[in-house]
Amino acid sequence: MNKKITEQFIDDKRRRSYLGVIYNSIYRGKSILIEGDYGVGKSRFLELVKPKKLKLVRLESLDKIHEILAAILEQLNYDVKPAYHLCSRHLKMITSLNDFMIVVDESNDLDPRLWPYFKRIIDAKIPMLFTGLPKVRTYLSNEHPDILSRLKLLILYPLIIDDLIQEYNSSFEAESIEQIYAATGSDLRKFKEICRDCRDKADELKQSKVDINLTLSILSDYIPGCFNYGFDNKK
Repeated sequence: MNKKITEQFIDDKRRRSYLGVIYNSIYRGKSILIEGDYGVGKSRFLELVKPKKLKLVRLESLDKIHEILAAILEQLNYDVKPAYHLCSRHLKMITSLNDFMIVVDESNDLDPRLWPYFKRIIDAKIPMLFTGLPKVRTYLSNEHPDILSRLKLLILYPLIIDDLIQEYNSSFEAESIEQIYAATGSDLRKFKEICRDCRDKADELKQSKVDINLTLSILSDYIPGCFNYGFDNKK
């Protein structure tokens, strides 16, 4: 079976167009917020963003203010130490630099006190790319509308079933993909996990494709009793 699929990104027209929007924006010094519910593939989508003209700085949203500011400079090859009393100095250093962009995944986990620092960075025409749940936009709308007004909003929706069937058609029967999609409620993370288990089982059984019976047996391991139709179910 073709195991390369696990390393590929399941894309659709919207996601492909978003990449173009992102590159056009960041090269003009604009910042972006990618919004989406749990499991739509925000983190995986970020892995596709690889600007050739800008150095990519990735931040951990759970870090504290002084750690994040120092991390930006460290990734730009500056020898600095994180310290609260150096926050202002580090911010000034960051805003004086160029030719890089900042990526923040899971921005819903950020310390709210970071946003004014990010506003200074955005105003310095340093592009920032955030991903987050819808509550990030709600928070910014209520607490920092001036920051929200500076961000281009892109909403990432769940992939439609036809895209998934086409992407997996070499190793899954269409009915199997439909069943997994329905069972996972369009949660792409869970969808890929179950597909991986199905492929592993198919390899073990030396099946060239994952059929509906194999799929239902795997789904029953995740949620026993919920996906046992298609078998003889004698009571």
